[in-house]
Amino acid sequence: MQIVKGCGSILDQYFAENTMSIHIKENNPLLKKNGGPGGREPEIWTKVLDKEFVEKLIDDIFKEVETRDDSILEIDRNLSKVIQLGPYRIVIVYPPLSDWLEITAVKPIKKLSLDDYKIEQEVLDWFKNSAKWILVSGAPGSGKTTFAQALVEFYEKDKKIIKTIESPRDLMVPEAVVQYSFTHGSHDEVRDILLLSRPDYTVYDEVRNKPDFELYKDLRLTGIGLIGVIHATRPIDSIQRFLGTIEMWIIPQVLDTVIFIDKWEIKEILQLHLTVKVPAGMQSEDLARPVIEVSSFFDKEVVFEIYTFGEQIVVIPLWEDVFAQEKSSKMNEYAKIAIDKQLQELMPCSFISKVKWDTVYLFVPKSEKWAIIWRAGKNIQALEQEIWLKIELETFDDLPLLDIDVKVEKHGNAVVIYFPRHYIERNVYIMVWKDLLHTQTNDHAQLIIKNKNYVKMIWSKWFVLVDYESI
Repeated sequence: MQIVKGCGSILDQYFAENTMSIHIKENNPLLKKNGGPGGREPEIWTKVLDKEFVEKLIDDIFKEVETRDDSILEIDRNLSKVIQLGPYRIVIVYPPLSDWLEITAVKPIKKLSLDDYKIEQEVLDWFKNSAKWILVSGAPGSGKTTFAQALVEFYEKDKKIIKTIESPRDLMVPEAVVQYSFTHGSHDEVRDILLLSRPDYTVYDEVRNKPDFELYKDLRLTGIGLIGVIHATRPIDSIQRFLGTIEMWIIPQVLDTVIFIDKWEIKEILQLHLTVKVPAGMQSEDLARPVIEVSSFFDKEVVFEIYTFGEQIVVIPLWEDVFAQEKSSKMNEYAKIAIDKQLQELMPCSFISKVKWDTVYLFVPKSEKWAIIWRAGKNIQALEQEIWLKIELETFDDLPLLDIDVKVEKHGNAVVIYFPRHYIERNVYIMVWKDLLHTQTNDHAQLIIKNKNYVKMIWSKWFVLVDYESI
């Protein structure tokens, strides 16, 4: 059978120059999406396509696959097929996986070079001489794959050996570039091939799950240049997707440049650097720790810090005053979860904690303060060193009180405390005699207490409300 290449396809008749995709479903009209990112216009045919028409089109597509050397059946399952046919990526789904027989075909509507992006010479020099661990990120349809293709051509013109990892293979790259697919090989097999063949750059389209992140890390740590492609709605989100999948302190060794694409334009370039410092907002030099600094390539300012806080990893924005409250609250939230868990093992009594920047304010019953210092002092000091925060021991008498009007009613064996309406489903701290209760109001701004010992004391007004926010 004669093999042909680059000839027209039966799908050409459905695609105009600006058509991104067509969507065919049995017993429905054909739907076309025209335009580009941020400017897509649907076009619906009036003619309804019956089952016979759709089956005939599928048969014609498979005939092309058999006769063209620029086509491949990427995924062949009983109820679904994925085909790369020249520039077209085709997905075919059969009932009962879908409700009706359907075909989706996608075609890149634009091929760009780096020159088309009007990139400053400083950035081009960075790509050529320094950047080895590039992550291209953006939302679906933003043009990140198109930019990755432009980078491939940029490096290929510089006589670099380039290979790709795709699933399915749909990058439009020069013939000299070798394309691998997980559809026909495992992560281990692809890893072995790349480590043995040692390309200058590998394009990873796209990084999705933990095996992908692990392979990405392994390839980079062996010295192979990487261009990764990943879904992200914000530039920082692409970095956060690596957190928890690979070790935090390895990330700057895996990523040095994050390029965020939106509507086929470079909107942001971030750079990562690992240092040891006191995080922004903390004061004591004793709180210095490893910090990943995320800087903007364009203005050279640090815009995020990433570090451990307690047992948690936090990503803190550093720009503009409007983020100061978010920074503080996020640090406190993560730290409190981790610290309270450890304090519960140390404290012989009820307690309340509040994290403010570099200090944990720990409140305990007055009668227990010196006993805690005597019995658990060394453990508290050890905890300070572990969490890199100071712990200030206070008593319940030092707690600020909440100045609001509440109503107390008795209902059978329970008491109900009625809070103002804005206290619906809010955390509240209530001191009942010498005990501290941390609880939450219901969807009617009510607090229902059923413990018989507390019921009597609350009904007798032997309680106060703690103003936790003012600590």
